[in-house]
Amino acid sequence: MHNIVQTPPIQLATLQQWWSMHSQASLALQIKYVSQCDSTNTQLCHSPHQHNTLLVAEQQTHGRGQFERTWLSGTGDLTFSIGLRLLPEQVPALSLRIGLALAQVCATHGWQAQLKWPNDVIATHPDTGQRGKLAGILVHNQIADDGQHAWAVIGIGLNIGARLLPNQNNDAAFAPIGLAQLDERWITPREGQREELLMQIVDTVLVHIETAAPAPDEQLATTWNAHDLWFNQPMSITTSAGQSTQGIGRGVNHHGAYQLLTEQGLLHFYSGQLRPLS
Repeated sequence: MHNIVQTPPIQLATLQQWWSMHSQASLALQIKYVSQCDSTNTQLCHSPHQHNTLLVAEQQTHGRGQFERTWLSGTGDLTFSIGLRLLPEQVPALSLRIGLALAQVCATHGWQAQLKWPNDVIATHPDTGQRGKLAGILVHNQIADDGQHAWAVIGIGLNIGARLLPNQNNDAAFAPIGLAQLDERWITPREGQREELLMQIVDTVLVHIETAAPAPDEQLATTWNAHDLWFNQPMSITTSAGQSTQGIGRGVNHHGAYQLLTEQGLLHFYSGQLRPLS
């Protein structure tokens, strides 16, 4: 169930104006808007790699999520991707930095949010304490046209409209939750409100990338682990091959791998699906 948010369409001029007046990032950025596309990530993956680009879509017909799942967005939600030319050494910890950027924006607005490895932002309802998936991150990396840089496409989907939360949500996949359930100011967003939030997220993401310390970055892992939803909890992780391992969540290391403390010792996983055991 998704309650439709009544809000004016996003205005490209408003996005561009916010960027020119408020951005703290130094990267040059082309800003594009379409009313509808298949997937903003797909579009930027197939575009030329010469310019850093933000692509915003009012609606996606084939939004993509982790493990090739469909990302379902509703009217009024935010769906956008950022295509960046990066140095190869900037790529490995990219998902961690983006998650922290989103957590920072949430904290700025007073929304309780934690990070679920590898790419989800989980928010807590202020009245019921129920948790739901507020935002998802999907990163695609490929070699840029010049053969020297990486072309990283960062897709972000953020729910605005209210969703129906189930009674139980301790599964691997949380039910969606929208900003309208966290903050009454988002029940009926004012004109320009979505554009402002979207650009705050983009600016914070780029600042996190620009100011990143050279890898390996132990501080990055420490900061991310302070937001880890499952830190110190009994967990299982299932790989794409279907192999499941149980242990205690120990957060990420500086390479972005998730760590499980098991009977065999501390194991590291670079992909997989986490699930709580209790």
